[in-house]
Amino acid sequence: MKKILLVAVALSLQSCLYDHTDNIEELGSNYYYMGDGRESQILLSRNKNRSGGQTVVPEEVTHYTFNSEYIIARNIQGRINKEIKFWIIDKRKGTQPVPLDSTEFYEEIQKLNFKLETRK
Repeated sequence: MKKILLVAVALSLQSCLYDHTDNIEELGSNYYYMGDGRESQILLSRNKNRSGGQTVVPEEVTHYTFNSEYIIARNIQGRINKEIKFWIIDKRKGTQPVPLDSTEFYEEIQKLNFKLETRK
């Protein structure tokens, strides 16, 4: 009876494990989105198997879109003040982007001649 109980407990604990790497989307040029709720972020991997990488947009990424040249992301910084920042990543350069406020973001979008589409 003890063995059956031990096996049942072990199986129930195994089902509690959560593999956050199940929610990964390739963004091109070795960039990828790793969704994990409040820990969601965009990373740049130096190897093909995505075993880690450099954080490009820190958590919590709430929205993102991408094409062959750019990744555009929005995140919430800080758990208390929840400051919203925007990121424009030029995949061709591979440099670390800086967070932008909404005014800076829209100015950069206009300079790049982006057409942003809103979704309902």
